[in-house]
Amino acid sequence: MKTIVYQSYRTQDVPPWITTCMGTVRDWTRLQGYDYRFFDDGFFAYAPDWFRDKAQHAVCPVTDLARLVAARELLGQGYERSIWVDADLLVFDPAAWRIDLQQGFQFCHEVWIWTNAQGGLQPVHRVNNAVSVFCRGSPHLEFFIDACLRIGRHKDRIGKLDVGTQFLSELRRILPFPLLENVGLLTPTMMQELLDGRAQPHLDVYARALRAPLACANLCGSFQGQPFQGVATGDVLYAAVVDGLLASRGALFNRLRGLPPG
Repeated sequence: MKTIVYQSYRTQDVPPWITTCMGTVRDWTRLQGYDYRFFDDGFFAYAPDWFRDKAQHAVCPVTDLARLVAARELLGQGYERSIWVDADLLVFDPAAWRIDLQQGFQFCHEVWIWTNAQGGLQPVHRVNNAVSVFCRGSPHLEFFIDACLRIGRHKDRIGKLDVGTQFLSELRRILPFPLLENVGLLTPTMMQELLDGRAQPHLDVYARALRAPLACANLCGSFQGQPFQGVATGDVLYAAVVDGLLASRGALFNRLRGLPPG
């Protein structure tokens, strides 16, 4: 199946850990025999000016729409399947990560750890588009593009999750669709616990909620440089987690639930 993998990121002041993450995606792409395409900041132009203005030029909602419009363009160029991968996604077990979808579309199963009113931790199952897969001929791609535009027009300001995780999660409650189960999401709190190796309450709850061992993980780069539950979210944290996951081929995380790599 003729497949294109595509990503986007700025070309200046790129954190080294992002360069490493994107390198693992390119390596995985070659392993699978797929084509690869990189888009620089010009990628934002796939979203109309009014949409970018309402998003106040925030990266997340703009790329949520842009990845869909770009998928339509790539599929129109002769590819049978398009796979968008976020720049902050690390493939640490490339041999174990396969995308077998032959028709339709696929997003990712997300487990987010919330603190409830009693102070306990609980998993919330959601949908994210860190990896977004569309096959040629699927009518759903036009639906998702139209939905993003309709949501955007309805709002005075387009929030970070409005056309991504929030929309997709609410949609799946009434319209079941397939999800990738071995794509993880690690918040700064979880990454810090992973490195500390001592008390790991968030990771323990997260690991028990997963449905499959992880072959790759989104490292939530949008939180970098921002306070997150008391965790310092600088390059040091991200680089250390990237190194640890690559060195262990994911065992650093998967061992928490007694799983082998992949």
